[in-house]
Amino acid sequence: MTIVEPLDDLQVCVLAAGKGKRMCSSLPKVLHPVLGRAMLDYILHTVEELQPKGIALVTGHASDQVQAHVGNPANLSWVIQDKQLGTGHAVRQCEAVINDVRDVLIVCGDTPLLRSATLRHLVAAHRRSDAGITVLTAFPPSPQGYGRIVRDGAGAITRIVEQRDADGAEQQIAEVSTGIYCVRFDTLFTLLHRVENHNAQHEYYLPDIVPIGLKEGIKVASAAMEDPSEMLGINNRAQLAEAERAMQQRIIHDWQLQGVTIEQPESVRIEHAVRIGSDTTIHAGSQLLGSTTIGDGCEIGPYAIIDHGWIDDQVKVLPFSHIDHASVGEQATVGPFARLRPEAKLADSVHIGNFVEVKKSIVGSGSKINHLSYVGDSIIGEACNIGAGTITCNYDGANKHQTTIGDRVFIGSDTKLIAPVTVGDDATVGAGSILTKDVRKGGLTLSARPEQRHLPHWQRPRKQHKG
Repeated sequence: MTIVEPLDDLQVCVLAAGKGKRMCSSLPKVLHPVLGRAMLDYILHTVEELQPKGIALVTGHASDQVQAHVGNPANLSWVIQDKQLGTGHAVRQCEAVINDVRDVLIVCGDTPLLRSATLRHLVAAHRRSDAGITVLTAFPPSPQGYGRIVRDGAGAITRIVEQRDADGAEQQIAEVSTGIYCVRFDTLFTLLHRVENHNAQHEYYLPDIVPIGLKEGIKVASAAMEDPSEMLGINNRAQLAEAERAMQQRIIHDWQLQGVTIEQPESVRIEHAVRIGSDTTIHAGSQLLGSTTIGDGCEIGPYAIIDHGWIDDQVKVLPFSHIDHASVGEQATVGPFARLRPEAKLADSVHIGNFVEVKKSIVGSGSKINHLSYVGDSIIGEACNIGAGTITCNYDGANKHQTTIGDRVFIGSDTKLIAPVTVGDDATVGAGSILTKDVRKGGLTLSARPEQRHLPHWQRPRKQHKG
């Protein structure tokens, strides 16, 4: 087992103050989700894995929303950048909360693909070289949009030029800055106070500490990122989708290495918080969302959707089924074309068939609801058989009522159970029955409405509106 040493002489500065205009959204950019998790959550988790002395999180636009989302972790300090005047200005706002450390690691809040191992590599390279400033660089397939690393004839970094300020020759440089730096604490803020805003955007750029530091005789080093996809910063919805694709490939690859078969992985969506057991097969087009948990030896799909579901071992969720905030016991079968709505709870070996909908109901072990039925607000016992077209009529227009069905009950096809109603153990209900009264244990019960009548003065119950 590899022991990871905490970097308790390091403090991290996370830049998350930008509005993200190109996202065209009222939601702060760093809160946009990537596979069900805000991009800022990814970067905070990544830097927390370093076990630094503390984290300074710089917010500005909609900082109240960001703070409400993140909460108040013990090792996190909130820093407000009231005016977004550039990355250098943002880091300078941290001067009051960063102290008594060897180095400061500066990262961006919109880089969800960044790995903690890459940051450890940067910090280690920075300390080995005894540099005052070390920049993390990369060689992406296209350098468009990134600051270029300008070096002299001896290969030493002389400056970092932003895309909008680069001339024709500089824009041809393949090596770019990731925007991630490790800087000696006793150097950082002295240099930041000397940064000026003589550029196209009239902003205070963090990269300008490089030429200023060189003039002061401060050593500037670099460390190259092995996988340039980690540097992807998200500025618009297209880049958000690109980050999701990259993250999805990473997640699927990890599950494949843990014994999960994923067919046509390019068509499958598995969100960050999902957990999957070994020997499970995820068929094409399926989506596992939220905090879904899948047990061992399951078969999901094709084209099944499970959102915040709990699926026990040896379960089959057949094509085009939808499970939403519901649980399924061992060796059960759901679908095809079935729907489990919130608070549906299936025990072991339950069969839910095609075009069956279950809502806020418990279905006991071994029971079957195989065809074209709706079960809502119900408790169904063990070893029951619910015939095709059966409906629990649970809603009177204002209130929901419960149906209770005992063990080993057989409900004939096209039966309507008008809740509240109870069916006793071992009862058999004839096909086409309309039940308005409780059914006794055992025997056969037959019930049907009389001839059609009209009650002119009857009024349906109405909901009472609050306030």
